[in-house]
Amino acid sequence: MERCEVCGFAWDAIVPDEIAPGVQNSTRAIADLLVDHEARAPVRASPDRWSPVEYGCHVRDVLLNVRDRIVLALVEDDPTPHPMFGTPRVDLGLYSRDVPGLTARDLVAAGDLFGRTLECLPEGAGRRTMFYGWPRAATRPIDWVAAQALHECRHHLDDVRSDLVDYG
Repeated sequence: MERCEVCGFAWDAIVPDEIAPGVQNSTRAIADLLVDHEARAPVRASPDRWSPVEYGCHVRDVLLNVRDRIVLALVEDDPTPHPMFGTPRVDLGLYSRDVPGLTARDLVAAGDLFGRTLECLPEGAGRRTMFYGWPRAATRPIDWVAAQALHECRHHLDDVRSDLVDYG
């Protein structure tokens, strides 16, 4: 079974019905942390880590991107979506004007939108496939891709907690 080397997330262990509420709960938890630790949230704990706001922006953009990939896989057979370019978004300063409160609102909205999208997928849609390049290049079913979005939410919730609660 494929697992994340850092957080132990196992994509195949996720039941599709737990993804939407899991994403919504995780995005709300990140949003709450950003608001509760507003002064610290834009600050990087170390040069090799993103700030909690940057993690929040990344999760928001992952959810919007994966939602679009799911729609693409619903209307095209085995598409190869463009990469998200997560690290370049940070490196290019595309999150430099995002602040904790705004990022928190965006995160909750993205989580809710993603969840609503999953909840209205037609029967059997989760078996449709697309190419996905991470953690290894492979053709993946929509259910796996949706679980990957949940993984991103949970994994980066841990990052934000670590930066704001454990070390903040």
